[in-house]
Amino acid sequence: MVSYFNFAGVDLISGVSCKAPHDWVDKTNTEWEFNSSKRGGEAFRVIAYDFGIKHNILKRLASYGCKITVVPSTWPASETLKMKPDGVLFSNGPGDPSAVPYAVETVKEIIGKVPAFGICMGHQLLGLALGGKTFKMKFGHHGGNHPVRNLCSGHVEISAQNHNYAVDSSSLPEGVEVTHVNLNDGSCAGLAYPAQNIMSIQYHPEASPGPHDSDYAFREFIQLMKKVKVNSRVMAALSFI
Repeated sequence: MVSYFNFAGVDLISGVSCKAPHDWVDKTNTEWEFNSSKRGGEAFRVIAYDFGIKHNILKRLASYGCKITVVPSTWPASETLKMKPDGVLFSNGPGDPSAVPYAVETVKEIIGKVPAFGICMGHQLLGLALGGKTFKMKFGHHGGNHPVRNLCSGHVEISAQNHNYAVDSSSLPEGVEVTHVNLNDGSCAGLAYPAQNIMSIQYHPEASPGPHDSDYAFREFIQLMKKVKVNSRVMAALSFI
């Protein structure tokens, strides 16, 4: 007989997060160095919150030229901001996002101050931090063949997914945009809040061996950080005029 375990209200990320900050220094294998932007340009410093982060997320960010510091799930927002990152990644992770209110508070303290990218659990935490709600799905989404429509481009991506909770799109405040929709059930698969330089997706853009339809999300995060950095330089220059 298989016993039933109720994940609701249980903090599962604290058991899988790293215990101390560390720089990501592992090399990305040549066959995974696929991207449309060459290294040698401006590097962006990213703080990655480890809620159970997949190594391939870090490999893909590194492949796009990011310098990454991985921090524990309980790492204070104030310490992150002291590190002056160009962007913050809120990673994937297991369980119920509403069971980790400390993580939601951390996200609240960071968003609006630096560009933020959420993946899976990170996407759900961003939804909660922005004032939305999450809910337990009947079956969840698991596997590598979930069709997702990118509402910005109109393209359909075949995605890898593994989650039991979702953001209730009807609960999101004005200004927060649903950018991606799961075509199997219409659930929210991505968010953006341009006013605070936030983007997120509910699935795995780093999936290996595939599909790689969603790898562009990392490039969009780079572009978001670049835009904010350029704008801040322009504002700083204007202040001297």
